[in-house]
Amino acid sequence: MEYIKKLPKEASFEQQGLKGYNYNLFTKEISMSVEDCFKGHDKYHTNNRSSKIYYVLEGTGKFKINNQIYEVKKDDCIEIPANSKFVFAGKMKLLLIMSPAFRLEDGIDEEDNDLY
Repeated sequence: MEYIKKLPKEASFEQQGLKGYNYNLFTKEISMSVEDCFKGHDKYHTNNRSSKIYYVLEGTGKFKINNQIYEVKKDDCIEIPANSKFVFAGKMKLLLIMSPAFRLEDGIDEEDNDLY
């Protein structure tokens, strides 16, 4: 059993403004990834099932959550409850933990990011 998880060398997913690297966890109750954000989320997103916790590992940026804009920087933690519409922009490295674990069918992508 592999107890120590390494950051994948290849991106697990990509958008126009970021690359994401998923950790392959045993538990399916949470998911964890690192996102290298060089521009930001390309579209507003709402997850109908999972809460998201972002931790800013490096850099600065902005999150817009339910129409309110927040400036973020290294060591900030951003908690986004399920059913919250959000988007972000900036040059950041983010740790993302989701509970319950990510499932593609739970998310809704909407209009384009207006933060950049």
